Amino acid sequence: MPDSNTVHPVDEPQAPSPELTEESPFRSMMERFDEAAQILGLDPDLYVVLRRPDREFKFAIPVADEHGEIHVYNGYRIRHNLSLGPCLGGLRLDAELKRDELRALAAWTTWKCAALGVPFGGSMGGVNFDPRKHPAAVTEKVVRRYTAGLLDFLGPERDILAPDLRSHEQIMAWCMDTYSMHTRHTENAVVVGKPEGLGGTLGRERAIGRGVCVLMEKRLADMGFTSKAQVVIQGAGIVAAQVARQLSAYGHQILAMGDVSGAVYRPDGLDIEALLRHRQSTGVVQGFDGGDAISNEELLALPCDVLIPAAASNQITACNAPQVQAKLMVEAANGPTTGRAEKILSERGIPVVPDLLGNAGSVIIAYFEWVQNRMGYKWSQEEVEERLDRMVLEAYDRARAASGEHKVSLRLATCMLGVDRVSYFDQLRCIYG
Repeated sequence: MPDSNTVHPVDEPQAPSPELTEESPFRSMMERFDEAAQILGLDPDLYVVLRRPDREFKFAIPVADEHGEIHVYNGYRIRHNLSLGPCLGGLRLDAELKRDELRALAAWTTWKCAALGVPFGGSMGGVNFDPRKHPAAVTEKVVRRYTAGLLDFLGPERDILAPDLRSHEQIMAWCMDTYSMHTRHTENAVVVGKPEGLGGTLGRERAIGRGVCVLMEKRLADMGFTSKAQVVIQGAGIVAAQVARQLSAYGHQILAMGDVSGAVYRPDGLDIEALLRHRQSTGVVQGFDGGDAISNEELLALPCDVLIPAAASNQITACNAPQVQAKLMVEAANGPTTGRAEKILSERGIPVVPDLLGNAGSVIIAYFEWVQNRMGYKWSQEEVEERLDRMVLEAYDRARAASGEHKVSLRLATCMLGVDRVSYFDQLRCIYG
């Protein structure tokens, strides 16, 4: 690690918060936090502390592209809370990166970790760079400069990088290597989502999908539904593919899937592996001949047992929520449903398993990888799956109990569990100074 004489980067002074629209992920997150804090009777001093990120950092990333031309990208890292342990947060590569959304995702991760009993706080970061438009060598430069620019923030005891939008295990390997070169020893616990041979855990390629499957079956059973489900999945990327494969393996029928190019529907069920092979080779769902082409609007309105948003945030809005015909919605993406949309779904009697639970596999498998790296010991696939199932179901049971006790939605109940846990330990630690 850098020595005590290292000059630490100075946080960029923050401009006033932008006006937040109904579709803003940050506004949705803050509205739920405010409601949770009010019901819990959160101490005003704690409310002030938890309502804003602990630290926000923006820095320049100058990189020569494939033509030798210098471009200066912006790197971001937002740490929301460190009360329960080091932060965990994604690395997002997106030309349209928005700080507002990073703040929301960092806070969501704080509440998610706390609700799941995982000893991490939440963080989030990224670069306004699209790796799809550049060769791998340029992406590697950007990722390594990003990691080097955060040396004073990252660490197994400080802030742990995880893959997010357009990040994958090769990118995580570059991050780990860059950090390790500066610390002069291999530090694999600073990054999760790595290749297995570099300390990655078994089960990562199916953890989110497995969590969604376990929760979906549990919620359907609570609703008295015992048959195999007919499912519509919005998305066809890494998360959606995990979900589709896991549900298919458990005998559920995937009626439709789609991405930004369009969607495909087959009433007697899609051939998931054929669809994913098509998307792997072409980059899009459009053109797959194993079903009928439909629009994304039609996909969300299909009659089905379960609708699973597994793409991006703010996909279920006040505009399309009235058209949803699912009996249950399970969120695999982060923040796919706006606050107004959820009220509409609730009024229509459509229960929602929120992202704080539905996407829990991502946080739990990251925790498992970090623990194994710290132990220097590798768990078997069976150990990983048993522990993941148990943690997901225990969190769901706690949230259901809190939902019944406070007469609130499952989303708000889960958020309340997270806020209550963080605030309790914040009180025990007190304020330094």
